[in-house]
Amino acid sequence: MIQDLREEKLFNEQISKIIAKKELVHEQIKNLYLFTVNHKTAPVAIREKFSIPEYSLTEANQKLKNYKSLKSFFILSTCNRTEIYFKSENEEKGLNEICHFFISYLGLEKKIIEEYSTIITGCEMLEHAFKVASGLDSLVIGESQVLSQVKTAYSIAQKEHTLDNILELIFQNSIKCAKRIHKETNLSKNCQSISSAAIDLADNVAGPLKTKSIMVLGAGKMAELALEHIIKKGGSKETIVLNRSPHRVIEFSDKYKTDKSIPFESVYEAMNDVDIVIAATGAPHAIIFADQFNKVRKDPARELFIFDISMPRNIDAEFTKTKNVNLMDIDSLQHIYNKTVESSNEDLKNAEKIISENTNELYIELSKTSIQNLIKELKEKTEKIRSEKLLKLTSNKNSFTKDEVDYITQNIISTILHTPIKNLKAANKEEKIQILKDLFEI
Repeated sequence: MIQDLREEKLFNEQISKIIAKKELVHEQIKNLYLFTVNHKTAPVAIREKFSIPEYSLTEANQKLKNYKSLKSFFILSTCNRTEIYFKSENEEKGLNEICHFFISYLGLEKKIIEEYSTIITGCEMLEHAFKVASGLDSLVIGESQVLSQVKTAYSIAQKEHTLDNILELIFQNSIKCAKRIHKETNLSKNCQSISSAAIDLADNVAGPLKTKSIMVLGAGKMAELALEHIIKKGGSKETIVLNRSPHRVIEFSDKYKTDKSIPFESVYEAMNDVDIVIAATGAPHAIIFADQFNKVRKDPARELFIFDISMPRNIDAEFTKTKNVNLMDIDSLQHIYNKTVESSNEDLKNAEKIISENTNELYIELSKTSIQNLIKELKEKTEKIRSEKLLKLTSNKNSFTKDEVDYITQNIISTILHTPIKNLKAANKEEKIQILKDLFEI
């Protein structure tokens, strides 16, 4: 057992040296690509067009399975991004099929897809997956809700059998890394989610919350996190919850001690009596419209702040033209993002260090897999040479003299070494010579 552990440690040390150039890793992921539309490549008005809600994720996976050039894939869609990690032997064909998927499934235009998407490959793609799961690539840095979304997407991908062993390994390790970051740093404690960032922003620009009436639209996870953070900030003057499902509203009223709940049909009248609206529903389109509000608006001089953290957005963009109405969407949270980065610089460094350690562990695992595959191919090739030579040299005899055995074995060895020696002479590089010396201990 001790000997095995020593050998394992030695093996890992040797692999660590090899992965300095990451040659073996690149070999393993050479046909793996990432298609991404995210908060760095596209504004929220574009990102929402690519959005695939959680309840549609299974269907999206099933649709994408119809494209035969995609050997395996992983779909992730959050407030900040829609991404498809995919394996294809032909990059151009794979990208064309993903483009066709978005055109046929979401009705997008090809020029929109091409203008706002980007492709990431190689080790940069692996590190990106770790940063996404850990919340380090989020608009609100360190937010923890994305980890839950990655886990959900991973679970659905497993059920739909869309992952190969490499993608399995990538997302198993990225989830493990994210959990470690949330445990060992304070990043997620500083700003836990998009919802909490929205409440912080509301407190900054429209607060203090204790003096304001707040309406929360929705009864899902985003709304729940918003209500939790209102309590954490010390509560509000009044909190109202609206949702189309009355039983969910009752649950929220009991759990978060909201002041009252009203039917969704009364939303426009209720907006006259609040200072802040938090829109966090799962609707796939706008549900609150400026012209409808203006019809029943009592006091145009009264200031109203609306924070739309839904994806796709639930609030009509025409509100930006309405007097004394301040509409902010997910991209407005950049203010909180910048503040979080400044206040969590040490935690950010620690998180990046953890990601570096965990990606190196992944490189080792991928390198092991690559070496194991190489060893298998090497054994198969040498066995093929041995069996073919043996059949050819011994087909007419059952017994052999010592000299004949000597000739046969020399012939087999010469054939096995012929190609490596030829390539070594052609290369004439010290690096390859040293590798050969290390392999054969000469």
